[in-house]
Amino acid sequence: MRYLAASLLILSYLLFCWLCWRNYRRKHRISTSQNINSSDSILIGYASQTGNAERIARKTKEQLTQAGKMVQVFTLNQITPAHLTQASTLLLIVSTYGEGEAPDNGNRFIARTLAAFGQQALQHLQIGLLGLGDSSYQHFCGFAHQLHNELHNCGARFLTDIIEVDGLDESALRHWQYYLGQISGSTRFSDWNQPVYSDWKLIQRECLNPASHGAPAFLLKLQPVPAGIPANYWHAGDIAEIGPGNSPAAIQHFLVRLGRVTIPTNILATRDLVMSEEKLSALKNLDDAALISALPELPHREYSIASAPAEGSLDLLVRQVRINEHQFGIGSGWLTVHAAINNLIRLRIRTNAHFHSPATERPLILIGNGTGIAGLRAHIVNPSRANAKHWLFFGERSAFADDFFHADIQHWLHTGLLTRVDKIFSRDAQIGAPRYVQDLLTPNASEIQRWVAEGAAIYVCGSLKGMAQAVDETLAQILGANQLEILADERRYCRDVY
Repeated sequence: MRYLAASLLILSYLLFCWLCWRNYRRKHRISTSQNINSSDSILIGYASQTGNAERIARKTKEQLTQAGKMVQVFTLNQITPAHLTQASTLLLIVSTYGEGEAPDNGNRFIARTLAAFGQQALQHLQIGLLGLGDSSYQHFCGFAHQLHNELHNCGARFLTDIIEVDGLDESALRHWQYYLGQISGSTRFSDWNQPVYSDWKLIQRECLNPASHGAPAFLLKLQPVPAGIPANYWHAGDIAEIGPGNSPAAIQHFLVRLGRVTIPTNILATRDLVMSEEKLSALKNLDDAALISALPELPHREYSIASAPAEGSLDLLVRQVRINEHQFGIGSGWLTVHAAINNLIRLRIRTNAHFHSPATERPLILIGNGTGIAGLRAHIVNPSRANAKHWLFFGERSAFADDFFHADIQHWLHTGLLTRVDKIFSRDAQIGAPRYVQDLLTPNASEIQRWVAEGAAIYVCGSLKGMAQAVDETLAQILGANQLEILADERRYCRDVY
């Protein structure tokens, strides 16, 4: 009888486990179905041979989930046509191995899934693409480029150019994190790998649009400590990663909430002090050392470098972001309000090879809006391009208040650094709807076609939302989608958008 009772107990337990498992699977299927059918759901696909792409995909999901987004993660081969039809945003993290080959868990996606779609069938889908590879191989990130071409043929819209990661380069992964912040609308995240900063001194700050109805934009000039900028310290197209700091008022407010005054304020200057009362309460019982360890570093911020080393300073054009009446954005608040002149700024230069100037004196068509003119300015003043042709398209709000670098542009036209300039200001339109920088392209279609036929490259810098996509669509109409794809493959169509 004891054996019978024990057997019945075990069977009951197994039956209970099976019912729990079936209920979990049912809820999981319902949850998955709801996520797929939600326009806010983000789909992540990875193709990984050694596990690196999968690891980054999981980190990507974690950052987006913390920002309140619904996220699904699949291997690339698990993604079906239904997934692509229902999703609005697809993030791809893919490795390349061998001579441009796809990993085993992604090698059927193009032939099996994308084959179900014709041209322009995926126009609703916006895509971010991270390619992992090794530049010592001939076909560096070859599978990522193959995916880019196939998805482009299906009409999918790319948020940015491919972000290429050479040997798990940490700066490229931080750049991916930066775009995740743009996609999710939450730029307060913990860096997976904290940059190693150098000290730079803020020597000048000037508001370039004090009469503007838009947010203030500041020109900042920085010099390294110790002083002295070698000729190739950075290249046109490179990015400044900034380590932000807290204002004295923010630090004092945190100490008051914490009920403690013994912590050195200089240690708190670079820590993220924004948190809920629940999280703050958990920190109150920690000693100073444990408290500091528990506070994450403020996330880095990225800005296009607007100057050449020969000009003697690293220049940035930073738009001030105001969160509310009393609070500014993490990076812009630090650079435009809280950091005093001669303060030390933590800065790291990130190579952005995809946006470097051409090796030859190839003509450049430069297209940008707002503070995006910073990334274009560096190409114009690049000493190695002193004899090259440059055509600048620029858009902003008002010619009276927002005509950034107007004096420089007039000087460059006079000296020949600029061949041609076309500007447009959306708030100055007298009749009809506002017009933007993309609206300058179609009236100049034949001339753009002629420049491209003569070997020109097209560089776009500025807003990720609105401008970049509109410019891409207009260029596809002017040059043809296939021609634009060929230009991208030849590094003659490059974008630095944010």
